[in-house]
Amino acid sequence: MKMKFKYMIGMSLVLILTVWVFTARTAAAETVTIGGVEYERDGWGVKEPESDIQIESAHLADFGVFSTESYPAKKTSYRLMEGTEREAEVVRIASPDEGPTVYVVSGIHGDERAGWYAASLLKQATVKCGVLYIIAPLNVYGAKNHVRFCCAENIDLNRSFPGSADGNPAERLANAVFSDIDRVSPDFVFDLHEARSTGEKADFLGSSLIYTTLDGIDELFMDLLFATQTGEICSEPFSYNSPGPNGSINSTVGNLLKIPVVTVETFRGYAMSRRIADQLSIVNYVLEYYKMR
Repeated sequence: MKMKFKYMIGMSLVLILTVWVFTARTAAAETVTIGGVEYERDGWGVKEPESDIQIESAHLADFGVFSTESYPAKKTSYRLMEGTEREAEVVRIASPDEGPTVYVVSGIHGDERAGWYAASLLKQATVKCGVLYIIAPLNVYGAKNHVRFCCAENIDLNRSFPGSADGNPAERLANAVFSDIDRVSPDFVFDLHEARSTGEKADFLGSSLIYTTLDGIDELFMDLLFATQTGEICSEPFSYNSPGPNGSINSTVGNLLKIPVVTVETFRGYAMSRRIADQLSIVNYVLEYYKMR
């Protein structure tokens, strides 16, 4: 029995070393294999496939997720940090019938396009009850310049929450949206992201859901996760991670405002249309759960 135990320990150590060596070699290679598929590398992550999707002229119905049914909801908008270089639009879609409030933030990292593309398309939707808030993108500078950061100083907006009205550019923008979420006090917050890192010191977060707290949405979250596992929604099963990183909107809204946030991460190695459809599928699932669609 002792020999068998020692054998199992030894084999475990071999497996750990094998995985470590594979990871180290993968990090240095020009390609990386994920799920049996080889992807070309681009710096610290996979190279994103080319896309001809023009989000300005795309339609929500093109992605086959949302029904074409329309409801008598009223659409208005307002601006965060109006008149500044970091001005961002918030679209408010309100039904005359009372219901839950869902707040969607996208494009915190400007180069993670499928997240804010999906949220941009979501502005075309209506809800049959409650209120839907949409920011797409929050990081206008990053979206325009196809970069992760929100200003020329290369500061990570998603490590700058809850921010400060008197802080650096990222902290001021973080404070503006954090304060707006506090004012609205939604039942649920979406944070739409993407992942492409595959380096030795970086977790693979593609096709995953991240949460810090599930207070009040534990059943919803498990149903959502299970729906991806069974193939009811999305192109593949999603995993989950917790908690959100320090300074992220996921962590600070969850911990300080006690409002549950789910961060959606799609994998940038996949085709853009697939990633957008997955993002929309997850948002639609939650809206249907709340009977807003």
